[in-house]
Amino acid sequence: MYDRTYPGRRGLKPNFEEGVKGFITWAFAQECCLSEGGVRCPCLKCECRPIISDPEEVERHLKRRGFIKNYWVWTYNGEQLPSNVQRTTTTHASSSRSHMEHREEFSLISDMVGDAFGVNVTYDEPQDFDQEELPNEEAQKFYQLLQEMNTPLFEGSSDSKLSMCVRLLAAKSNWNVPDRCLEFFAKMMLDATPTKDNLPTSFYDAKRLVSKLGLEVRKIDCCTNGCMLFYDNEFGTNDGSLEECKFCKSPRYKVRSKAINRLSPSDSLYYSLVVGKG
Repeated sequence: MYDRTYPGRRGLKPNFEEGVKGFITWAFAQECCLSEGGVRCPCLKCECRPIISDPEEVERHLKRRGFIKNYWVWTYNGEQLPSNVQRTTTTHASSSRSHMEHREEFSLISDMVGDAFGVNVTYDEPQDFDQEELPNEEAQKFYQLLQEMNTPLFEGSSDSKLSMCVRLLAAKSNWNVPDRCLEFFAKMMLDATPTKDNLPTSFYDAKRLVSKLGLEVRKIDCCTNGCMLFYDNEFGTNDGSLEECKFCKSPRYKVRSKAINRLSPSDSLYYSLVVGKG
């Protein structure tokens, strides 16, 4: 499936071509294909998003680009996940595109939880963890967070409390949404859902839960002309102490009266690695 070409790109391997044809024959025979009018192309560019009705077009895509990474269980094309895998999102192949995106976000959140505690959390394998691998306190934190991640907001929901918190903070990071605006939307969602206990009630509540993953939203000063960010990183950039832009020389801070001791940045942004940008 992934052993596509010979060294030096000297053509496709016969086993790969046979695998592509086998996938197309199987996928186009599934009930979800008949109901949706085509299959979700699993090539590197399409990533199971567009529905394509022409088998030859899907074959061209896969031969030219190959399959998306780690697509061993063809869930977007009708194959069912193993029964021993716990999940909160729908696995029915005829789900809408929005449900597909929720599942992708859930996978990203699982990865973040695993990164935070050094444990692998996947869809495709049973979640068996050795309690002795972690200190008791860390293990307790991990399983508590995992439970919060896996608990649906309400029956039939494809989101959990953690996934909603992540999406709220992503909105702040992507579009610099004010805190009060996020709290307004959080309250609106709270009023619209049948259960009230599993939703964040404020921006602080969402930030507190996500911070357990080490993914707190950071406020970073930036040049008013967009030239640079005033921050230090692990790659050797040490601009956190600068007081003017090193390119256009614009001041980092607003001019204030001497009576006001607190420095106020001329411009800033919020940054968080919570979900994919867009």
